[in-house]
Parts: sequence; C-alpha cells; structure tokens
Amino acid sequence: MKRLLLLLLFIVLLQIQLFAQENNYWNIQYGTRSTLLGGAVIGSVSDLSATFYNPGAIALFPDVKFILSAQVYQLDNYKIVDGAAEGKDLDYSSIVPSPNFVAFDLAFDFLGDDRLAFSILTRQNANVEFSARVIDSLEVIASSPGKESFAGGINSEKKFNDVWGGITYSTKLSKVIGLGFTGYVSYRSHKASSITILQALQSNGEIASYSNINNYRYNNCRALLKAGIGFNLNPLTLGVTVSTPSLNMFGSGSVGTHLFVSGIDTNRFESNFQEEVESEFNSSWAVGIGGAYRIGKTILHLSAEWYDAINRFSVLDTEPYESQSSGETLTNDLSHEAKSVINFGFGMDYFATDSLIFSLSVTSDFSASVDNTTTNLAPYAAWDLIHIAGGSTFNVWKSELTVGVVYSFGSQTLQNKIDITPEADESSIDRQSEFKYSQIKVLLGFEL
Repeated sequence: MKRLLLLLLFIVLLQIQLFAQENNYWNIQYGTRSTLLGGAVIGSVSDLSATFYNPGAIALFPDVKFILSAQVYQLDNYKIVDGAAEGKDLDYSSIVPSPNFVAFDLAFDFLGDDRLAFSILTRQNANVEFSARVIDSLEVIASSPGKESFAGGINSEKKFNDVWGGITYSTKLSKVIGLGFTGYVSYRSHKASSITILQALQSNGEIASYSNINNYRYNNCRALLKAGIGFNLNPLTLGVTVSTPSLNMFGSGSVGTHLFVSGIDTNRFESNFQEEVESEFNSSWAVGIGGAYRIGKTILHLSAEWYDAINRFSVLDTEPYESQSSGETLTNDLSHEAKSVINFGFGMDYFATDSLIFSLSVTSDFSASVDNTTTNLAPYAAWDLIHIAGGSTFNVWKSELTVGVVYSFGSQTLQNKIDITPEADESSIDRQSEFKYSQIKVLLGFEL
C-alpha cells in the first residue's frame, strides 16, 4: 500500500502546489500597450498602467484617458513527461478568465498640473481543483495473502486572489521630470484543502484505512507604497521605481488537520482545528529601472526589476497540539519564504501610421521559490518563465483598441520516484521527469 499512497500524495502535491505561480512576480501584465510590451515599460509607460509601472510618468502625459484592459481568457497547460511511469505522462489543462485592470483619472481643478488617478488590479490569483477515484481488486497489503478489495480517492482544491486598489498622485518637478506615488491597499484571500481516503478489505475480513484531511483558509489586508520618477528626454525616456514592503493591517484564518491510520502496521489518530488565528503576509522591497529610445518609426523598450528576499515567516502561527494516539507534540503552522530575483524585459513598438502601432516583447519571469524549502505555502515548483507578447493598437471611432496574444512557457526537472506499472520495483525507481508549463492569454483592451 505504501507505493499507492506515494502515488496519490504525489498527484496532490502536483495539483495543489505546482499549479500556482505565487513566486513569479511578472506573470501578470497590466494596461493595453503595456501588456503587449510585456510590462517592460518602467521608463516608457504611455497609458494609465503607469499607476503600477511608474507613477511618476503620469504627470508627463499630455492627456490622460480612462483605460479598461481585459485579458479575456487564458489557456493553461501542464505536462509531466514520464510523470507516472516511463512513457506515461501526467497532464492538466484549464481555460479560465484572465485578471483585469481598470484605471481612470480623477480630475479636480485644485490639482492644477498635478494628476490624481485611481486603479484596481489583480496582482495574483489561482483557482485549481483536482479529484481522482480508484475502486479495484489490488494486492496492496503485503501481510495479507491475495488481493484486497480497495477503494481510494483524493480531492484537492486551491483558490487564492490578491487584489490591489490604489490612489496615485503625480506631479512635475520640471518640464521633463515627473514624480509620483501610488498607495496600495491589498486584500488577499486564500483557501486550500486536500482529502485523501484509502481503504482495503483484507482476506481475513479486517479493514485497513488511511484518511488524511488538511485544509486552511485565511484573509489578509495590508498596505504598501510604490514611488516612481520619470524623465522625458525626447527621444530618450527613463524611469526608476521603488516598492516598499507591505504593512500588515488585519486578517485571520483557520487551519484543520486530521490523520487516521488503522490496520496498516500501526494505528494513528491526530486531529486538530484552530480558527480565528491572526494572519500575516509579507512582500519585499523592489527596485525597477527602465528606458526607451525612438529611432524613426520604432521605439525600443528595456526594463529590469529586482525583488529582495523574504525571510521565512508564519502566515498563520498556530498553537502546538498533541497527537491523540502518541502524545507527540505537533504543529500545523502555515509558513512562507522567497528568494531574491531580478527580471528583465525587452519590447518594441513600430508606428506604421499615427493610428496603427504594432508591438512585441520578450520578458523573463524568474521564480522566487527557495530551493529545498520546508515552508508549506510556497509552491513546490521553481520554474522560470518566458513571456512573449505581440499585437497591435489602432483607432476605432474615438476609442483606441488594442488586441494581442501573450504566450508564456517554462519547465523544471523533478526527481521522480513514482511508477504505476504493476511490474515496477519501488526501490529501483529513480529517474528525472520534465515538468512543462505553457499559457496563452488573449488581450482585448480599450482607451476612451
């Protein structure tokens, strides 16, 4: 039964921890043309996505428009080559709506040439569910002669959403220099659960049972500040941004664990539930720099952003509890950490006419996952992603319409000791499996 347990738990791990990109900071882009440029616009942003990319640039805009950017749908595809056995891949695909971004100018006469804007964006999100069932006659218990009547199943679900709302103030320090600040309030909600139940009826009539239930949920509200300065030295533009760590305001959550093992070598009973536990979520310092240069009908964009490491912390710091069966002291804290990363991006605009622009970009998105981490909130995957985007912007009546596609891909090599073939010898299984990820986003955006 040990090998079957390993298989089911391995699948849970893949679906819940790998299928989330909480440690990829550039996996979501905002705005219309800024999305087509892969977010590589820290020194060259030209629409109200500047509230996020560089709030100092807004004061330099000759005109500010309402912006609605809707990445209509995204297709996610995951594949583990030889994940279940040699020649047996594991696959998972989903089509879901993509995160949105909305920003608009707040016009007040008393501001003069200064600018005030409001924006709301989805900084991170995931919605993944997986289940599997097995009912068969299998030889899963070595001490019991012959095959056993076996029933087992898993159900796993993970949902989280991190929404930021911000107010941006931007002012001119001179005709060519703009300074701005965006104060964000973030509301993060997170819920995950996994259930594994395995039961076998032995030839002597006894039942071997394994049940493992884990669930946690929390919400957290925090605040942070992003400052930026922009330089318009036509045909050269430059920008620098600094994001502060977040300040926790309030939040709470609950954690429940239940493990029951009977008739499998040993009996275990460990169950605990704690609620109204104070939550905490930390983000790091970040510094970005970028620029763009116009050559004839072409503008070249470059950006880079550094994110500081996040030391290990408890998202939910629960009280230790004792195992009902052994008296051992246990803990079910929820913890997180991240390493320092630097991302880079390159983009290009080609102005076919004043009202028709073609854009493309390539950006990196390195994972901040810590190698061999023992934290249980950070995703197990540490894939580095590449984003390739392209599309066009053109006028439709009095509006500016942007359409495009973003393709993202990455992979990771995993040490794999799983083999579901009947003839496999568990002690001899030791191979590497390649975990492949790809995503396609379709963009439809408006400026009014």
